[in-house]
Amino acid sequence: DLKRQLQITDQSRRKDPRCRFIFVHSRHSREKLRVTRETLMLTLTYHQVMPAFLDFLFPFGKQHYAQDFNFSGFRYENCLTEFNRGLSIPELGWSGRDIRMCYNLKSVEPSESDPDWPWSVRQTAVHHSFDVDNGRATWIVIKGNQLMKKRIKLSTESLGLPELSSFQTVDRCFAASLATHLILCDWSADNWRWYINFLEETLQKSTRHILSAMIDRPPKLVVQRNPFLTPQPTLSSLDDMMSNPKSEKRPLSPSNSIRGLSSSLPFSPSAPPELPFEFQGSDEVESPRDFYFSDLQRLQSIEEKSNEALLVLKHNVDTLGDLKQHYRSLMDCEAWPEELTQSCREDATRFEDCVRNAENTLRIQQSRVETMLRILATRKSLLYGILEYRNVEASKLLTKKAQISSDNMETITRDMHDIAQKTKQETVSMRVITLVTLFFLPGTFISTLMSTDIVRFRTNESGLSENSVQLGALQLYITISLPLMVITFLAWYGVYWWVNRKERLRLRGAASRFKA
Repeated sequence: DLKRQLQITDQSRRKDPRCRFIFVHSRHSREKLRVTRETLMLTLTYHQVMPAFLDFLFPFGKQHYAQDFNFSGFRYENCLTEFNRGLSIPELGWSGRDIRMCYNLKSVEPSESDPDWPWSVRQTAVHHSFDVDNGRATWIVIKGNQLMKKRIKLSTESLGLPELSSFQTVDRCFAASLATHLILCDWSADNWRWYINFLEETLQKSTRHILSAMIDRPPKLVVQRNPFLTPQPTLSSLDDMMSNPKSEKRPLSPSNSIRGLSSSLPFSPSAPPELPFEFQGSDEVESPRDFYFSDLQRLQSIEEKSNEALLVLKHNVDTLGDLKQHYRSLMDCEAWPEELTQSCREDATRFEDCVRNAENTLRIQQSRVETMLRILATRKSLLYGILEYRNVEASKLLTKKAQISSDNMETITRDMHDIAQKTKQETVSMRVITLVTLFFLPGTFISTLMSTDIVRFRTNESGLSENSVQLGALQLYITISLPLMVITFLAWYGVYWWVNRKERLRLRGAASRFKA
């Protein structure tokens, strides 16, 4: 349809309409524009669009992340004098005396792409030209959706805005151009209040607990005993248990084992100190809400969005100021038609007032964002301080636990040294007993064997001594003693296996409780 409207033949020439709007849009803000390269080149060439407008066109197109989004500005060209007159085509209604300008504005719009962030900053690029002799105006509006098209269409159809639907004279065409600029200016100031309210609410939700957190709460103290420190019975302690019948029903405690060992020594070592208190891990520096590194990531995201909003607000204020100053300088220019100045003075005044109101609105929102950024910076510093304080406190607790563990290990090492000394003395005693037993063992065996009826010594009638060996008695002795010896060894091994298995189960259960 656009090609058909722009196509001109020699047989039928027609003039351009008094006001032409060309809207270029896409499915969404990061999708490619719904226009071909040839059609776009034909449109820009036919309407003699400023080359600077390409700078505002390039940020659009298919992209995953926004590219060159922070670019903004206001460009213009004035062809009002005879020396810089533009292209004149009377058949199309072009006099060559026109003004051209291009700029872009940004605003926030509701977005459904991210449920956690229901707002998105969108931009609009505009190119406008106005023929001061014929009153013909051309608008090229590029936006990611059709919102601006709907707004301008509703405004031109509204009975309350007659300046947008009246193009009979040059001054009414100029007034319509000013009113169209106001639609764009009003859009640039829309929704910022609600977007900043959302930012402030998000900031409060993310940082309110920082102000009320109890950081200096003293930790609870509990006693933790090491389940691996259960002492093992020794020979001396077993002697005490055997000598005291009541001790068989009493479990062996550390103090009993130490007293049993110390009774066999010439000296009595001092009792080890009691285990000190330790900090309970679950209640260390407890606060109503814990702090994580994700809190800093959330604050960083809010800060980036706020800085983006602040930059957009500043760019919008600068662009609106340039637009207002440009039309003010046009009205004061000598080449500007005097009759247009006189007939549109009220429209120009209303335009400046409306633009000034939009600037004031944007400056108020800009002040809110700056205040919010200062609050965010202080709370971010506070969160850094809290995390640093928690790191210091955690280091202190680890140091205390390391000191407690060192003291426990020192006490255990001292006790193990005492036990080793006592075991060494008992080992010497057992070695002496073993040597004496081995010394008398052969004689004891021989005397026991010879005292039985297996070997008999008697004196015959001639007075000589003779001996005899009873094979039946020897066979009976071997038959009874060998099975009993095997049964004894098997019983000893069974008791040894049962005791070791019970100890392994006890250590395994203690290890599982210690890990839990």
